[in-house]
Amino acid sequence: MADPQADHQDDLHEKLKKAQEEAQQETNEQELSKTDQLQEELEKMTETAKRAMADMQNLKRRMEEERFTIFANAKADFIKQILPILDNLERALSHTPKEAKEWAKGLEMSVNQLEKVFEDAGLTKMETTGQPFDPALHEALMQSPGEQNIITEELEAGYQMGDRVVRHAKVKVGNGQTP
Repeated sequence: MADPQADHQDDLHEKLKKAQEEAQQETNEQELSKTDQLQEELEKMTETAKRAMADMQNLKRRMEEERFTIFANAKADFIKQILPILDNLERALSHTPKEAKEWAKGLEMSVNQLEKVFEDAGLTKMETTGQPFDPALHEALMQSPGEQNIITEELEAGYQMGDRVVRHAKVKVGNGQTP
């Protein structure tokens, strides 16, 4: 016959083993749950870090573009202030008396040097005479006989830096009447 106390002990031992297994399983599930939570938190932080890096790169790019724009605007404004000096030197050259031709060579060299500096800075002189009138590039001061809306004479040179107009060309435009 079996000992009731031994059966009870075996029964208790089995219940204890089962309770330990259940506790171990519950602990494993909690650890998995914590691991999942930590993994999810890590993914959120990684995504936040990626966004912050992208924002930083965009900010850096925008600041560089803004810096370039400010520099280009300052350069164009400075050149715009110097253009009247070039105009006056060219007018002086065009009205040089015959007796002062040798003296005018020095003035002409200075004008050429100034034009070279402007060219190196990216400034280009607009071609106007014979071109269609464009209010984005030209300022019409007069009309004269000639082909309609075609520039017949340049009164003051216009300049551009890339696509930006530094100074509009002052021009005389044809009114459609034959000369």
